[in-house]
Order: sequence, then C-alpha cells, then structure tokens
Amino acid sequence: MQPSAPAREPLRVGHLLWGIFLLLAAPAFAIWMAVVGLLSALAAANITVDAVGTVAPLVSAGQGLLAAFAFWATFVSAGAGLVVLILLGVRSLQAARRPVIATGPTFGSVLWGWALAIPFATGIGALVGSVLDPVAESIGTDLSLDAGPGTGINYEDAVYGLITGGAWLFAALVGLVLAVILTVRHVRARRRNGAKKRRATPR
Repeated sequence: MQPSAPAREPLRVGHLLWGIFLLLAAPAFAIWMAVVGLLSALAAANITVDAVGTVAPLVSAGQGLLAAFAFWATFVSAGAGLVVLILLGVRSLQAARRPVIATGPTFGSVLWGWALAIPFATGIGALVGSVLDPVAESIGTDLSLDAGPGTGINYEDAVYGLITGGAWLFAALVGLVLAVILTVRHVRARRRNGAKKRRATPR
C-alpha cells in the first residue's frame, strides 16, 4: 500500500495578488525614482546658476540636500527598489502555498525594513516635496523679495530642496533604525535555532 501524498496547502489568493503587484511595481518604481532623481539634479544645478553676490546659507543647504537626494534617487534608490521589490514579490508568491510558521522577524520582514530605509524613504521625500511644492514656491517668492531685486537666486528650488531632502532623511533614519533592529533580531533568532538543532542532534 503506497503512502498517500501530503495534502497541498490551500492557495492564499491575497499573497498571490500581492506578489504579482510587487513584481509589476518594481520596474515602475525604479523608473519613477530615476526620473525624479534626474529632475531633482536639474533643479539643484539651477538654484545658483544666476546668483549674484554671496549665496545665502539657506540656498546652499537646499542645493546640497537636493543634489544628494537626486544622486540617491537616481542610482541607489532606483536600483535597491528594483531588487528589494522583486525579492518581496517572489517571497509573497512562495508564501501563497507555504504555511507561515515563523514567529520572530523573518527574512521578509527584514527586507521590508531595508525597503523603508533605502528606496521607500526616497519615494516619501519625493511625495512630500511634490505635495508641498506650492508652499515652497510661496516661501521662495517671499525670500526672493527680501533678498532684493537683481539677486537672481532661486529660493523656490532651495526651499523645495530643504523640504524634499528633510523628509527623505527623516524617513531614511526611521527606516534604517527599524531595519537594523529587525536584522539583529533575525540573526539572533537564526543562531538560537541553529544552536537548538545542534543540541538536539544525537552524537
């Protein structure tokens, strides 16, 4: 009498659809970050192109933050977002058939932590900058008037750089702390499980 085949786990439609969505979103996110980064680089280069006289510290800080954001978005965030979202999508597709038995931080949760720290933080900064663009324009217009006619300094882009870069750095810091905590807990859990298996193995 042949042993019966083990019953297959029921298909989890939610995990399946979520995995497909992540796989489709990965290239779209990477392209979006690359475009946002290139536009930010152009804006950063244009901040002081027509400046006359001494550049205000506010303008210099805004230009530096926007240039750093542009570099991060174009290269690091676009590439990391593509890889991380693909990995998360694949794991979600695998979880559609496999039972979830892990209780501690899984590799998937660690991936989500680093996704928030690297690519999503850039996206959050870009979204906040877009939403608050009218605020930056209003503040920049007032500062340009205060700076006096003929200065040629683009305060609007400088304020936009401060808003976008500030939101990006804050989100990245929160995500980085979360990612490090999850990674450390995941590594410790794996070591404990490995030690238990070694003790349980008969010599």
